[in-house]
Amino acid sequence: MSTTSPNFAEIKAMLTQMAAETEELKCAVGGSITDVAAAWITTQYLQAVRAQLAKLPEGADRLKLLRQASADIVALQRGGHSAARLQLDREKLDLQQQQRRDAAQKKNQKTRDPKLPLSDEDRKAIVDKIDEIFGLK
Repeated sequence: MSTTSPNFAEIKAMLTQMAAETEELKCAVGGSITDVAAAWITTQYLQAVRAQLAKLPEGADRLKLLRQASADIVALQRGGHSAARLQLDREKLDLQQQQRRDAAQKKNQKTRDPKLPLSDEDRKAIVDKIDEIFGLK
């Protein structure tokens, strides 16, 4: 696809504007737009179910509505659990990556640059190791 077509420029401008609007909305609600929308929809759903239940007498129809509402709530919770699990997996991956970086950095710190002059501590360590190898200590 050519980036010089007029369609591309229009699409790029539209997407840029959408991204800016989305960021503005996220700032306005203090987080995820989908979380806010989900909470609003859930509230609306519960109000509608409550209104329907108020109209129904005790019996099979009322129980049927309660079962359907329960199934819907379980499905919503499953989605929340999946999202939480994904977040935990991301955090675990981030931790593992940080541990690998820390281990690599620690390993690199242990490796002394051979071009640098020896310190008195390095010299003493070498002499001690030679003495240990030859059984002088």
